[in-house]
Amino acid sequence: MKSAIDLYSGIGGWTLGMKLSGIENIASYEWWNEANQTHNLNFNTNHKEIDIRGIDVQNDLNFDKKIDFVVGSPPCTQFSFANRGGNGNIQDGLIDIYKFLETVEYLKPKYWAMENIPRVAKILEKELDGGSLNKFKNLVKIIKVVDTADYGTPQNRKRMIAGDFPISLLESYKSKIKVVTLGDVLNSLSKIIVVDPNYGYEIPKEQITELENEVDLTEEEERINRDAKTYHPVYNKMAFPDKMERPCRTITATCTRVSRESVVIPSKKGYRRLNVRERGVIQGFPITYQFYGRTLNAKFKMIGNAVPPVLTYYIFQSMLEVRPDDIKPPSQSAYIHEKPPYKAYESNLGLPKRKFPANRKFQFSVPNLRYGSGVRFELSNNPKNAPEEWSFKFFYGNSKNIKQIPLDGNIKNALSPILNTSRNEIFTECVESISKKYKDYSSIRLQEHWTSTDSDNEVFHFLDHVGNCVGDILANANLEGFNGNIIESIVNEKNAKLEENRDSILVGFYFLSSLNQKMFKQ
Repeated sequence: MKSAIDLYSGIGGWTLGMKLSGIENIASYEWWNEANQTHNLNFNTNHKEIDIRGIDVQNDLNFDKKIDFVVGSPPCTQFSFANRGGNGNIQDGLIDIYKFLETVEYLKPKYWAMENIPRVAKILEKELDGGSLNKFKNLVKIIKVVDTADYGTPQNRKRMIAGDFPISLLESYKSKIKVVTLGDVLNSLSKIIVVDPNYGYEIPKEQITELENEVDLTEEEERINRDAKTYHPVYNKMAFPDKMERPCRTITATCTRVSRESVVIPSKKGYRRLNVRERGVIQGFPITYQFYGRTLNAKFKMIGNAVPPVLTYYIFQSMLEVRPDDIKPPSQSAYIHEKPPYKAYESNLGLPKRKFPANRKFQFSVPNLRYGSGVRFELSNNPKNAPEEWSFKFFYGNSKNIKQIPLDGNIKNALSPILNTSRNEIFTECVESISKKYKDYSSIRLQEHWTSTDSDNEVFHFLDHVGNCVGDILANANLEGFNGNIIESIVNEKNAKLEENRDSILVGFYFLSSLNQKMFKQ
């Protein structure tokens, strides 16, 4: 039997791949207690938590038998764009990669593989070529970014794989592997007898743990998620709710109830996030696998940080030099993962206690006036300087050069002779309608609503009322005869997006500058 060790082993994604491939796990190394406990209780092992950075390779890595494979997933935190906007401490992160490569150099396995986020590919290439990892340059034969969905994981998750193993064999398996979708997973877990979509285990639903759902998203949470995904001012559009006919988007380690990255699906009465079991299966863990995090967020974190075991299974198959014609799916492995007898901690699935800071930020586009590519009218506050300072604003340009036009009295006065005529009374009617309905609204009042835990979504109701009025104006105003020069004179440049949406942008300029003057004294 071939043997292997895994460094930074987490909850056992590499170890499960070994078991499925008939490879003996000689040792696993992990520092996070809850992840290590999850690993131990699922595999009936007794690995101690250890700071891998402190390992002395010559004294601490002496085994009774030759190690054939070394694998692992050094922490990606310092390399992630999610860490301080991509400004994590890369040099600190490289300490773990150095230790990993030092271990490979000392043990001299037949094959080895290291998994991390895609960004590490370029960092690794740079550091191996004359940088801090230059001494290991000859060890690294492969630096490749793969999508785990190509290897049967029900999730589009791009990962970097570096190492020295038969990568061409791994890639040859793709044509033999069935794609598993988010819908496949949710449908499987809804049956009275659940058939594991990754491993084929058949178990009565009542015997499967962690299937309980959180409370649904609140109306405000749903709105924030929907806008962040479908109307983000800069980034590409995302589906809301997530699409069922394709592999799930990446399961992240940290996600809040209001997050562009969170996977959101329909519930019986609204929308919800994925539960623990759904996340585990989408990450490639069996329905019998148990997650021993002390809190719901700890379970989410350990699953999101894990390497998908369906992927590691195929990596180990390539290390075993299994030919494409002989490759079998994990469901045909001789290894069956038995549910451990130890009960996991119960999770709090209720609505988290909410307490918002006095300077809570609000920044959302106005319905009927959002165009993508950074071009939009929005209602926002100014929490850095004065959180009570609210107004409508216009933004244009691109993600690297966003420009702003203040919607003040100057714009209103410039457009008034053109638009505020007897043929366009709809403008005045809408301004009066809103100012009457929200007569006691001010910047201070809006901020109070936005920071209250029981505001009943008042700010979004106001924003939607404004958006509906824009729709009425566009349907009833006489805008014929105006040309793009009016808009160009305001923004002082030509822009295809501005020309394409000339009429509604013109309406936005006049209507929202009127509201700013009437309600916010701009």
